[in-house]
Amino acid sequence: MNLTDLRDELAAHADDVGPAPDLRAGVAQRVRTTRLRRAAAGGSLATLTVAALTVGVLTSTGLPTRTVPGRTAPADTPSVAMAPMVGSDGMPYRTVPDSPGDVVKDGLRYRGRVADDRLVAGVIGDPGRSTLTFTWTPSTTRASLAAACWIPGADAATAEHTMVMLSVQGRLVMGSGCGTARPEGRDLPTGGAIPGGPGGGWDAITVGRPVTATLRLVDRDTKAAVTDPSVRLTGAVYEQGLQQPIEDAAGTTVAELPTVVEHQGYRYRLAGVATGPLASGPLPELGVETSPYAAVAVPVGPFLLAWGSAGTDLPGTGRSGDGAQLRLEGLRDAEARGYDSWGVVPVPAGSIRVSADSTRSLRLVADGARPVHGTAFIVVYTPEP
Repeated sequence: MNLTDLRDELAAHADDVGPAPDLRAGVAQRVRTTRLRRAAAGGSLATLTVAALTVGVLTSTGLPTRTVPGRTAPADTPSVAMAPMVGSDGMPYRTVPDSPGDVVKDGLRYRGRVADDRLVAGVIGDPGRSTLTFTWTPSTTRASLAAACWIPGADAATAEHTMVMLSVQGRLVMGSGCGTARPEGRDLPTGGAIPGGPGGGWDAITVGRPVTATLRLVDRDTKAAVTDPSVRLTGAVYEQGLQQPIEDAAGTTVAELPTVVEHQGYRYRLAGVATGPLASGPLPELGVETSPYAAVAVPVGPFLLAWGSAGTDLPGTGRSGDGAQLRLEGLRDAEARGYDSWGVVPVPAGSIRVSADSTRSLRLVADGARPVHGTAFIVVYTPEP
């Protein structure tokens, strides 16, 4: 058969050959099935739901589509939206893959970056090591430190009377009680102590000068050194990202809050700040047009809320004897805390009470005697795109 005959034969059979299957739909189904299987294994910590927030879209497998002569290439398969996982608190949840700068050992990890905080030193000790030392060279005096310990198989009484102490340049910075089991999940807790006053940084360290930190396992009461063949110690230092100052009526910084917060693998950026004096006058109130804080909107979807108060020597619950405290009204679940404290609250979609006129608002209420000074605040964080 010559080339002309071969070409004619192929042309005659071209209509019998169907187009190559598009692989993207199959890959999308495999991804979807894997997500569902992983979600089922995660139990209460990671259940699957269909929500407005989309984790990702599968648009291409990177494989070319084969085109048969005489046939039109098949149309693109519609993109497949992946339903996000949801944590036990009702907020979006996702795992964060390893990245450069992480400290990983024995299935445990200190992440190299959390929100805008950067890991500059982290150590995960071997079993039985009751003392650890690590160093770093600061590029800022704003830092947060973490320390943890656990004794697998120990009884509760033993763990209760054992703790890890973290010292920097010989100065005690923080202590943390031991547990009887390693932390849940893979990532080690990064919260702990933020030394130094608001707006001033930490005077125990100097930018550009190496710093030495020491972790020691001790008896909680006597502070004497303790050894145990199964104990694990971990410690870390994170340099903080950009901070939002909270100022009192005189313009003095009484607290600092991060401009970016991370929750369950998602980043939330500061979207609004409302502050007010504790001593008298209206406290921060969001979502009411007549409020002086009307410019700070109450989001509809999932978001984070930091609220509380700050000042010097503020009376707190249990000290004043009259139940003095701040309450946050507007959420379906009650929130209250003593003065001179604040925290971050996850607010899942649908967890804000809606009034008869469809108003969605949040406000702080003072119970008992109000302090003679100090500042109350509400800070709203919304998900980054």
